[in-house]
Amino acid sequence: MSKKHKHISATKTTEQKAVQQSQQPQELTPQKLNRLLEKNPFAQLLGMELLEVREGYAYGRMRMDEHFTNIYGGMHGGCAYALADTLAGLAASTYGNYVTTIDGKMNYLEAVKDTGYVYGEAEVQRQGGRIGVYTVKLMDENQKVLVTADFTYYRTGQAIDQQG
Repeated sequence: MSKKHKHISATKTTEQKAVQQSQQPQELTPQKLNRLLEKNPFAQLLGMELLEVREGYAYGRMRMDEHFTNIYGGMHGGCAYALADTLAGLAASTYGNYVTTIDGKMNYLEAVKDTGYVYGEAEVQRQGGRIGVYTVKLMDENQKVLVTADFTYYRTGQAIDQQG
């Protein structure tokens, strides 16, 4: 192997180490994840709240508002999807890196209505190096499950701490 190739190989190894280090879990406090939610204009528009967070888990809620209903008086499916995706994304972010949704699937079991708040619980099923799978339950105030969901996220190489 020529010296040029050795140098390129060493540089690649250094870059791989930098990416690997940025993927290492950072200590993320609930306050830091709340700030992340607060920086999301769409989540703020819908009034999403993060109530509990720990590694691989997020629990939050959204007020049932007449502006979020469909023609049948239930929460519009897009609002329910937004809550589920946001909470699962926050759960995935607890490992220290920004994430982006690869795929999401919702099962609307019952109409989301007749409740003051819609609660969501997102939990990790498997978190690999870059890909994570999460399940979500959306519930009414009595904890009756109305919607279930599965999401897959891509974990970026950018640590959340890099942007505060």
